[in-house]
Amino acid sequence: MSLTSLLSIARSALTTHQRALDVTGHNIANATTPGYTRQRLELTAATPFRTPLGTIGRGVTDIGVFAQRNVFLDATVRREQGNLGRADSLRTLLGEVEAIFGEPSDSGLGAILDQFFNAFGDLSNDPSSLAARSVVRQAGSSLIQQVGVIAGRLQDVSVDTRARTEQTVTRINELAVQIGDLNRAIVVQGGVNKTAPDIADQRGQLLDELSTLVQVRVLDRSDGSVGVIAGDTLLVDGKFAQQLEVRPLVGGGIGVGAIGSSRLIDPVGGALAGLTALGQQAIPSIRSELDRLVAGLVTEVNALHAGGNTLGGTTGINFFDPAGLTAGSFKLSVDVTASVANVVAGTTANAGDNAVALAITGLRNTPIGSLNSSTPSEFYTGLVTTIGALVRDSDRDASVAETLLSSASARRQSETGVSTDEEMVALIVQQQAYAAATRLVTVANSMMDDLLRMV
Repeated sequence: MSLTSLLSIARSALTTHQRALDVTGHNIANATTPGYTRQRLELTAATPFRTPLGTIGRGVTDIGVFAQRNVFLDATVRREQGNLGRADSLRTLLGEVEAIFGEPSDSGLGAILDQFFNAFGDLSNDPSSLAARSVVRQAGSSLIQQVGVIAGRLQDVSVDTRARTEQTVTRINELAVQIGDLNRAIVVQGGVNKTAPDIADQRGQLLDELSTLVQVRVLDRSDGSVGVIAGDTLLVDGKFAQQLEVRPLVGGGIGVGAIGSSRLIDPVGGALAGLTALGQQAIPSIRSELDRLVAGLVTEVNALHAGGNTLGGTTGINFFDPAGLTAGSFKLSVDVTASVANVVAGTTANAGDNAVALAITGLRNTPIGSLNSSTPSEFYTGLVTTIGALVRDSDRDASVAETLLSSASARRQSETGVSTDEEMVALIVQQQAYAAATRLVTVANSMMDDLLRMV
């Protein structure tokens, strides 16, 4: 080995170990930086020099700076973030829906429905009383008002759900573009082996945020870029990012689809999954059940009421507007609104006839075919119970997801995070290696001086 070769080996050692010291110092400086992943300099022996007498080593070099990233733990954390995002959005908005009904309560729809039937029961006890008829009309008005309040608040939640969905989709589109830009930057810098891991950390943080909004699956490419499958849709492929949009659905509700495609996407997880489940299924279903209750009441009460006679002998009078078969159109008939005398108590004009009032009171305990052969109260109780079960399930799912996410995040942090104690030990080892390389320079220089003195 020539003295020149010895100096070259010393130089490569100094350069390489200096870079290792820089990487370790960078780790220590970013020990508390959110999203930072511990980095390491991968050392390797330089390609040896081949001579007629054999090969001679050329010292040490490196093949690049790598992040101590674990793709399995990343995928686990992002999956749990998606589960939590979905459950949390459902828990929040379903809690608002449950509060709208406010059951059990003395002022809820269930109590007002009972008061309506009680009013007809009181009328049956005094079928000639105009005061009792006035109470019946007021009870009907109160029932209509309460149903209208619930329908209006459900509409508010529906509007809020759409607004949140649009905000979520806007943020997903922004993140997709940013991830695509970082993919481009990574490829330009030379791919995975020549990429500054800090850029990959930035991309990892964006992927973590994206996973809270929609379930993601990350596909690593050989050039250092990634593909991102959001739900069941390829959202990012290299530098290209797909954009999403919110669409109204036929018959009500909202969905999300990729621009340029007629197909709706399935977010699978994340806040978007919870929002679309509410917008496509939960809220429209609750509103539909409330409409069924109204339609059943209107149809059955009118059928009995129209078959009786007012005190003036008029027949065919509806109590509710027969066209108002939904929660939003529910109202009293024009005749009943005009005069309490048009409230029917019996099948004849006889002042003591209470057959109709008794029959309508009996609807309280009468199974109605259009209401799943349940009584109105049973049907309403079933609806409220279903909402309560949805809230309970979403709360349980959110609690489980929080626990699993906490555990997964802790495991990832323990493996990819920076331990200052470990870095300080590595710093001492690298310092010693650097000192040994400087000693090698000194030895080579001394040998050169000896050689020159011999000339």
